[in-house]
Amino acid sequence: MRARLLVLALVAAVLGALASGAAAASRSFRVTEAQAAFPDRAYILSLPVRMQLSSKQVRVFENGQRVSDFSVVAAQAAAARQFGVALVIDTSESMRGAAIRRAVRAARAFAAKRSPEEQIAVVTFNRASHVVLPFTADGTKITQALATPPSLAYGTHIDDAVSTAAGLIENAHISAGSIVVLSDGADTGSRLSEVAVARTARQARIRVFTVGLRSGSFDPKTLRNLAGDTGGQYSEANSPVQLEGIYRALGSKLAREYLIRYRSAANPGTKIVVSVRVDGFPAVVTSGYVTPSVPGHSKKVGPYHESFLHKLFTSPLMMVFIALLSAALVALAVVAVANSWTRGTLRKRMAEFVSMPIPEKERPAGMLADRVEGGTERLLEGTRWWGRFVATLELAGVSSAPERIILFTFIGTFLAIWLLSVVLHSLLLAVVLGLLVPFAVRAWLKRKVDRKRKQFAEQLPDNLQVLASALRAGHSFIGALSVVVEDAPDPSRSEFRRVVADEQLGVPLEDALHVVVERMESRELEQVALVAAVQRQSGGNTAEVLDRVTDTIRERFELRRTVQTLTAQGRLSRWVVSLLPLFLLLVISLINPGYMHVLYASTGGRIAIAFAGLMVVSGSLVIKRIINIKV
Repeated sequence: MRARLLVLALVAAVLGALASGAAAASRSFRVTEAQAAFPDRAYILSLPVRMQLSSKQVRVFENGQRVSDFSVVAAQAAAARQFGVALVIDTSESMRGAAIRRAVRAARAFAAKRSPEEQIAVVTFNRASHVVLPFTADGTKITQALATPPSLAYGTHIDDAVSTAAGLIENAHISAGSIVVLSDGADTGSRLSEVAVARTARQARIRVFTVGLRSGSFDPKTLRNLAGDTGGQYSEANSPVQLEGIYRALGSKLAREYLIRYRSAANPGTKIVVSVRVDGFPAVVTSGYVTPSVPGHSKKVGPYHESFLHKLFTSPLMMVFIALLSAALVALAVVAVANSWTRGTLRKRMAEFVSMPIPEKERPAGMLADRVEGGTERLLEGTRWWGRFVATLELAGVSSAPERIILFTFIGTFLAIWLLSVVLHSLLLAVVLGLLVPFAVRAWLKRKVDRKRKQFAEQLPDNLQVLASALRAGHSFIGALSVVVEDAPDPSRSEFRRVVADEQLGVPLEDALHVVVERMESRELEQVALVAAVQRQSGGNTAEVLDRVTDTIRERFELRRTVQTLTAQGRLSRWVVSLLPLFLLLVISLINPGYMHVLYASTGGRIAIAFAGLMVVSGSLVIKRIINIKV
């Protein structure tokens, strides 16, 4: 009962932490570095709700030192060249019809949200990029540029179009520049790579907001990477009708932004951590940069790279981990207080006068671990697989308690998901890879059991020969088996010792042998059990029968080794045929990613990859059945 209460308390603590984290997330804001030459600094402040913000409500710190002289300008009241957005629209053949019409309408809805001085540029792209409208704040020119749908052509060069838009922002000297990209397909042959374009955008302090429109050839990988690598945001529309709503939301988001400007007094070659606090928001948001090594140097400051530890400790799963740790500490405190109320044992009272070690289970840490493991066992012992799991651990020779293995596996799975989510930036992929931990533990246990059974089978002929010799010397069957126990190595010694102990407790000898037969899955030992049963019921020359059984077992082992040798080529062929397509796919993808891109980007390509994978797995299983000859 106490274990269940502890589990319920732990679940409540986790749910409470998740709820508080979600509430805090809804009241958070973001700070993104904008274009400025040191010592001038500029940051874009993105608020989750529309509000009138003044410099009195904002506090800026550099390495803990408060910045006294700074300005806060709203996007709606910004001057020229402070805010600007480049609208990049896909005009490939796949956008024909309602898609391109809705895209232009969505762009007009976005432009309607802009402030009077915010500049807009329009870039279309297919196999080439076209600047329809350079940056301007003239509403008439923007309306004319977005009045009619543009012409369409073959090709989808997303990365080249983003590079063109970034060049427009840099040439226009816009401080807070953003790019909004719309595409319904995958990049097909851009001259520049996504990594290079994202690096250029980061160095220019340009955010890329991407919008994906689902279609037959849709692949969100490039759009997701561009948004994630530049501090932007990825949105996805299932139909062209949803585009206008997405663009209106983006326009409202950018309209809620503020530009923070100040002049830094930091020394050259110093790593600076910038902290921003806004009244009404509980969080403190940080960014950072490194000052140039030469004072007054106008070279652009290198981008701030978030460290692995910072990602680790600010990840969402850290909140769950802290909640679990807090609940465990509370449980430890409760158990410690409860233990202080109970009377000490005789060993504890004697230890006050003489030096007597306290057993592990009587120590507070040992008692807590014992209670947690006991609660885990009570929760799992009603399941069907628990008995088989305990038997497997005992057979594998694992000395740790089963409940401890379960707890450590659960903790290891959680930590693996946590670390992989931070490294891979994909929670779904981290969960898929992290859930491989229980399967790895199961494979490790199965390997230990199989190794033990193989050793037992290899030792069995020699043990039977010793058993037959002991019977000729005049020993009874159980006495001869005791002789085998004295001379046999493990695992045969422990298994036959079990048979002797069971027989001494009154279990029939053949039944005791059948227990070992099931544990070791030994067909050969089953013959010995049959011999023991016949010898007990009718007598006979058991030693001679055992000699024949031993000869039969040795011949079977010899035949089994021959079959293994003859099928070795088949087993090797199975792995070569199964892994060769995967190896070629990886090599070609690394050497020439564009060559295999059609398989990843199109629906037919994905179907072909899935069908090929199914055929490879099926062929591997068929070869396995062919070469798996039972002897």
